[in-house]
Amino acid sequence: MTTIYIDESGHSGDMVDSGSGYDFKRQPYFALAGVGLQDEEEWDERIQVLRDRHHIPSGERDARSQASRPEFSAAVIHALLDRRAPLFVELVDKRYFICSCITSFQLLPSCLGYPESMRLDFLRNAVSDFLHVHADAQVLDSFVASCLTPEAGTLHASFASLRDLATQTAEEEEEAAAQIAKGFGRIVEAANTEYHALSGAQHQPWLEFLPPPELNTSSTQAWTLPNLTSFMRIYARIHLYYRHCLADVRLVHDQNFEVQRILGQGKAAAEGSDRAMELLCTPPSDHRFEDVAALDFRQSHEAAGVQMAEVVAGATMRFFRDLHAGTGVCPELREAMMRLISEGDERTGYGLKQVVPTRQVRIGAEEAWA
Repeated sequence: MTTIYIDESGHSGDMVDSGSGYDFKRQPYFALAGVGLQDEEEWDERIQVLRDRHHIPSGERDARSQASRPEFSAAVIHALLDRRAPLFVELVDKRYFICSCITSFQLLPSCLGYPESMRLDFLRNAVSDFLHVHADAQVLDSFVASCLTPEAGTLHASFASLRDLATQTAEEEEEAAAQIAKGFGRIVEAANTEYHALSGAQHQPWLEFLPPPELNTSSTQAWTLPNLTSFMRIYARIHLYYRHCLADVRLVHDQNFEVQRILGQGKAAAEGSDRAMELLCTPPSDHRFEDVAALDFRQSHEAAGVQMAEVVAGATMRFFRDLHAGTGVCPELREAMMRLISEGDERTGYGLKQVVPTRQVRIGAEEAWA
């Protein structure tokens, strides 16, 4: 049996806990990592060798502390890549994540009937990129309000803010950007028109234009930032990697009661035939589950695999955060991240997937990191 250990770094609440001006409390990125191990005893020995080499005391078992040591984190990533251990990482720009939710659920929702295609994926990316550049806090606030208080009035307000954004951008930008803004405005009007068409025939039609909420541990609704979505995508990538055969695969997450119930719900949603899953699980992944994996939770100090997942997630989040901020980046970690990106395989779902604006996608080439 293969165990995929999963952990995250950079989570700071849901949409309504996004900090001042959507700075996400100086944690603009979220990372989730899945690390697959078959022979855990061998990996325990390998990690101990790396700990000794990097002078990490044997009693220091906190993986977050280890992840703050970039040379050690780089060595862990290289060790996993050297042995081609199953490795699945999601890196998410949190602000872009909200923009992509506006795009997928409010502007290009499934009720419009667009067939899934590469062309539609390109359009979603273009609209999300436009929002990431031009949307201010008022636009994002209006969308969040429509999620928190789902009703006709809040959805109208969200559409109005998007319409104003299109008009203002078309008036203020140069020709090329103005044309893009006009196209964006037509998308807003098409979604608004469809909403009004549904209003007379459907109960609570606004729900067709909102992402499905999750339930937190107190059974209240929460529009979580990308922890649940990234988990569902990684699960779908694992499904693709193992060619639909998950009977001998077990998923293990750190024992955290705040996320345990949510991840269980997310796994069930991924295994179902929910249309929202198609929107969330973009390539490389396969959400058409023919087989399912087990999901368990363990204390991190009991599982070296969970600690390794924490190291990979933490290193990925901190690397992209520091790169974005223009602060110093450890050369060893830079090399490891370049390799992680370069050795990704779109055919199998292996490696690092970046959910970021198109202009910020990093590739595994030296000139891209200058």
